[in-house]
Amino acid sequence: MSARGDQLVNAALVPTGLDTHGILAPPPGVAGWYDERGWPKPGFPGASILAGHINTRRNGPDTFAHLPQVRAGAVVTVRYSSGDEVDFVVTRSAPVPKTQVPKDDSIWDAANRRPLLRLITCDPTTPVKGGHYVGTWVVWASPPQ
Repeated sequence: MSARGDQLVNAALVPTGLDTHGILAPPPGVAGWYDERGWPKPGFPGASILAGHINTRRNGPDTFAHLPQVRAGAVVTVRYSSGDEVDFVVTRSAPVPKTQVPKDDSIWDAANRRPLLRLITCDPTTPVKGGHYVGTWVVWASPPQ
């Protein structure tokens, strides 16, 4: 997966589920595709959710370190191991309070008939509490028109 042009994101995509705390937490160094039952792969109908770390204590900047810099109009390409590619155009990039993310239907739209893409990481502009940023950054993307 990459954001074309300025290459702000370039990461391997791995299936990822919820951890024991109910949090979508992929391993460092990759983008985790939310592969729970009912959630589509990128390019299939519904919102495909990809999550990645902005940084790690051990290694510093991580997969989505530059995600908050992605702006509307950027093209995100998801490339499968088969070589197939699916493009999305960013429509919105914004901070969202962590408490609102699970309730925001614009993010969790698995039943949408259109293929959609959501990229989620921590918001580095918010304070750290308990070892985690208190905010979330979300990028919304749709197929090119």
